[in-house]
Amino acid sequence: MILNILDQIGNWNPQLFREIKGRLKIGNIAIASILSICAQLLLFWTCRTEIPIAPPAGEYNNPTYNKFCFSLDANNPICLRDAAGNFQINWQYWYLELFVYLSIFSAIALLVAGTYLLVSDLDQEERRGTLNFIRLSPQSAKTIFLGKILGVPILLYLAAILTVPLHLYSGLTAQIPLHQILCFYGAIAASCALFYSAAMLFGLTTSWLGGFQPWLAGAAVLIFTTTAFNLPSPRNAADLITFLSPAAVLKYSVNGVIEFGNSNLHWLIKNCENVKWFNLPIGNSFALSTILSLSICGVLTYWMWQGWQRRFPNPSSTVLSKRQSYLLVFSCQPIILGFALQSPGGTDNITFVFLLNLVVFVGLIAALTPERQALYDWARYRQQIVPSSHKLWRRYPMLDLIWSEKSPAIIAIALNLLISTLILTPLLLGENNGLFGIIVWLNLIAIYATVAQLFLFAKIRNQAVWAVCTVGGAIVLPPIILSMLSLTPEKNPLIWMSTVPFVGLGLENTSGHIFLLSAIGQWTVLVLLNLQLSRQLKIAGESASKALLRAR
Repeated sequence: MILNILDQIGNWNPQLFREIKGRLKIGNIAIASILSICAQLLLFWTCRTEIPIAPPAGEYNNPTYNKFCFSLDANNPICLRDAAGNFQINWQYWYLELFVYLSIFSAIALLVAGTYLLVSDLDQEERRGTLNFIRLSPQSAKTIFLGKILGVPILLYLAAILTVPLHLYSGLTAQIPLHQILCFYGAIAASCALFYSAAMLFGLTTSWLGGFQPWLAGAAVLIFTTTAFNLPSPRNAADLITFLSPAAVLKYSVNGVIEFGNSNLHWLIKNCENVKWFNLPIGNSFALSTILSLSICGVLTYWMWQGWQRRFPNPSSTVLSKRQSYLLVFSCQPIILGFALQSPGGTDNITFVFLLNLVVFVGLIAALTPERQALYDWARYRQQIVPSSHKLWRRYPMLDLIWSEKSPAIIAIALNLLISTLILTPLLLGENNGLFGIIVWLNLIAIYATVAQLFLFAKIRNQAVWAVCTVGGAIVLPPIILSMLSLTPEKNPLIWMSTVPFVGLGLENTSGHIFLLSAIGQWTVLVLLNLQLSRQLKIAGESASKALLRAR
């Protein structure tokens, strides 16, 4: 029977069969099972030790306070005794806490460990040279993608399945409806699909990081997931962080199950009932919150798949085409805007909007910027590369910059910025200095894109490392250095607006000429950088014989 199942798996997905055959061994299965059961027992007994034990009747002199006791006053939980002299324990709430902590630890383990395993597996395949062998196989990129995601963390899936009986029992005993628990499992699956897809794409595009890849990816996911579970709903754009993880579904399934007057679960459900998305009362409807969380994860997972399908067969191509990037921004910005409209007048809200967009556009810069050889070929053979059906592109090079996959990415990034600005305009124009803040933001992102393109086109070793370090330093270092020098935005707004994104919208008493000077300085830097890039492209586009004649 097992052999028949494995044969069917091998016929359906050879990559999945390869992963299962290499990982599902008796020793590995035993270790994963023992670790899962021991972790559950440890959590169970840790929670069990928090239940108070009533002392003998003659020794009961002072009142005992405990959150699990039934009490006449929820804010003053003095443990009451029953007729037998034992404390009256609120077992519903005890099982609820067990359910919550088991949910959180299981979700974090799945997301962090799964991400680490997938990135580490790709790194090992790259080092052994087997990844190129897989590329030459007749399997499609989608088949390999599914085989890796389903097969590499299979022992982790086994460990998670072993937690289901205790998780289900504790949730049902805590009076959480079965359909809500099942929805939580769906949210974990959707989040795993998103983070695992991102891990696969990250591992594929950052081979230059070497063995540091899995640790960096695992640490990033750990920070993100712990933040999502611990973040109280601020009712602004930051609520999106919660909906990218199972935290949103867990919060709405726990909220309202029991009276939390004497509990310590306020950190989990604080303000979650007030969350809205485009004024839809997401916080008041478990169904709406679940659908929204699954939809957001589904949209982002789709784009991760698109990037993998482009990049895996051809490692030298960009992660996304320019056409795909426009659709990506058009689909992501409404998601951010929906949460941001909860508090359109808040400075914190606008800050989070620009922080989220900063992540989006830094990712777009990495996904759209072509490598040196591709850009060199475009500059040299653009006339031949353009299909005959697109002769208009030869007449108007701007169209080539907008649509061609091997052309520089600056114009495409600028168009994506324009799309983002048009979608967010209803939110930003109502802010003080909104228009000037948007201009400063657009200039900085364009500068980052040009710097990245210059480094990737330069004749140096490790161009990707230089590009990442330079752009990352340009984003992170200015606010750190200015803060260390005690130069606050109020004291020196010109430097802050010229170097730090989204600061301009938070400065209320800044005059217009400060914004103008900042914009002029940024435009000057941007023009000089693009002139340098144009000069390099012009040199690359010259024929070899012409270059030799010029050298003479």
